[in-house]
Amino acid sequence: MAMEMASSVLLTAFFLFPIAFAANSGTLPAFKSIYQFGDSLSDTGNLLRWGTMFYPADKLPYGETYFHKATGRFSNGRLIVDYIATAAKLPFLDAYLDKKGSFDHGVNFAVAGATANEREFFDKQNISYGEFKPAILEQLEWFEEFINSTCRAKCAEKFGKSLFIFGEYGGNDYFPAFEQGKSIAEVKTYVPHTVASIIHGVKRVIHHGAKRVLVPGPFPFGCLPSLLTSAATDDAAAYDQFGCLKQYNAFIAYHNSFLSDAVSKLNRQYSGKGVVIVYGDFYGGFMNILHNARKLGFKSLVKACCGGGGTYNFNKNKSCGREGATVCTNPKAAVHWDGVHLTDAAHHYISQFVIDQVSSKLALASI
Repeated sequence: MAMEMASSVLLTAFFLFPIAFAANSGTLPAFKSIYQFGDSLSDTGNLLRWGTMFYPADKLPYGETYFHKATGRFSNGRLIVDYIATAAKLPFLDAYLDKKGSFDHGVNFAVAGATANEREFFDKQNISYGEFKPAILEQLEWFEEFINSTCRAKCAEKFGKSLFIFGEYGGNDYFPAFEQGKSIAEVKTYVPHTVASIIHGVKRVIHHGAKRVLVPGPFPFGCLPSLLTSAATDDAAAYDQFGCLKQYNAFIAYHNSFLSDAVSKLNRQYSGKGVVIVYGDFYGGFMNILHNARKLGFKSLVKACCGGGGTYNFNKNKSCGREGATVCTNPKAAVHWDGVHLTDAAHHYISQFVIDQVSSKLALASI
């Protein structure tokens, strides 16, 4: 019941916020820099330089729509962080592991496959993990290495005029559990630990001088072609009006509600100290697209644009970019890119949804 209530709140919350969908409608304060932590939803090239990829974002068709080349981004074009940078009138963020990168206007520490929890957590839950990617703690270590090698004591002043985006985290903490047969009820017990890891990370960047922190939550899992394929059922009642699996959306709504409450509590703790921490409603932005799909020009809502066939055009053995996979003719009309990650067009509207919600909260005269 709690999961259903949380889902209902998040599914309807976007009706409370008027959204302008015109290009470049969102505005942000004049931040000096942006610092991004997270996973594949915000990785601009760290995994490309760190290790192997299941989804080959190191080659076309990844990046083809906007960059006309692969950049290590897990989309056909820009990510949400790219659109946020544009709204803040800043260049796109280079990956921390890019030796030729420019970090004058911020750094991207996000790594595809990253988790909120460390490997020991998964070992205790009997969840096997293959190649473990740099999780929150290692990304924070990179951040502190960056501080020590660049501005040191002067960093705090710069960070106070910057935007920190901490996440999204969670997808890579939960997907392996579902894939290995864990029930939703059991995985729900992981949520407090996962959120605690995120909050600990937020506190750490604040300790180093961050004043404005955006903490996004994951997209609705039950709408992703990958999960729709692996958890398909003949029970029509399991699906909502858009063809998404209701119980998985309820689960991630529970996570996001837990995260939102934790962020609000943390924000109250820092009230009066010039620090603002806000929740980023990626879930609401995604659902807003589905509810307004026709007006926005989206025609494919639960099917991957790039994939290897099947009901949802998702096949793990023929993932996007590999032999046998095909690409749809109009990615602008598709929400999903490769079955796990979204298209440039979807990222555009979700970024504007979030910006319109948080821009006034993040504004500060001293920035």
